[in-house]
Amino acid sequence: MEKKNIIIWLKSSQKETFTAAYHKGASYLRLAERLAARNRLFFAYDAGCYHGDDLFYPVDEYRDGEFVPRSEKIKADVVYNLGNIPNETFTPGRARISNTPAFKKLFASKFEVYRLLPEFFPKTFFIEHKPDFFDALKGIATEKAVLKPDTGTGGRGVKIFDKAAATLDEGMEKTIAEGALLQEFIDTRNGIAGICGSYHDLRLAVVNDAIALTHVRIPEPGSLIANYQQGASIKELAREDLPEKVVLLHAKVHAKMIERFPSPMYTMDVGINATGDPLLFEINGTTAFPWPEFQSRDLFIEKLAQHLEGL
Repeated sequence: MEKKNIIIWLKSSQKETFTAAYHKGASYLRLAERLAARNRLFFAYDAGCYHGDDLFYPVDEYRDGEFVPRSEKIKADVVYNLGNIPNETFTPGRARISNTPAFKKLFASKFEVYRLLPEFFPKTFFIEHKPDFFDALKGIATEKAVLKPDTGTGGRGVKIFDKAAATLDEGMEKTIAEGALLQEFIDTRNGIAGICGSYHDLRLAVVNDAIALTHVRIPEPGSLIANYQQGASIKELAREDLPEKVVLLHAKVHAKMIERFPSPMYTMDVGINATGDPLLFEINGTTAFPWPEFQSRDLFIEKLAQHLEGL
């Protein structure tokens, strides 16, 4: 197989990701080792390193476990858009890019994702003014409702509240002013048979058109927000542990996704509601990476490497 020039394009602030100091660094480094074994692997930082016609410089070459600075122009065959740097005006020459700027832009907005795939989500409204909040609340049928920022990660700004006693605090008003989603609450209290007994957030990472990684996040006692940054615990799952309804949901979602974005990489966050049906909390245009101790780590990395090499 002919070696390709693969560029991992990220922000300077993300350099730590590919070091042992980062909590998932061992997994990212394993990817670098796997790609460098069969290709020429380079790291490019920030927008200024791209000079048109697939040319990047300066870059670091990853060779024999070391990052070696290179000043000459490197012509990319494949670009892994890890840092979400190029905007929609970015037009590569012959190089293939994953994921594309258009994909990244759409999936940066939770409401745009909802508009793309409304049948897989709870009822959702976009609001950006205080009166919108109370008007939209009339359309919420669940006893609890969820307010979340349209953009952002880590569970920051998410509020779950009783609809009957709904009021707006300063933080919620700020979230709304920046663009927010009001959603019906997915009541996951019944858990997932054989996996967890109560509230949860089931995460599926999709790479190379297949589920490559899955784990369940369980909120800490007293919380309904199942996010690691908000104190949730994480339990790895095997692909065969997934309920059949979740596997079917993924198949339906993916079929609709690839109509617009061929071979996308993304993460699905799923909740099983009180009637046993899976719904999407959200879809992220970034791919969750496995923790170093996950049994599926090497399988995930192989699928990701194959995806990049096959572009």
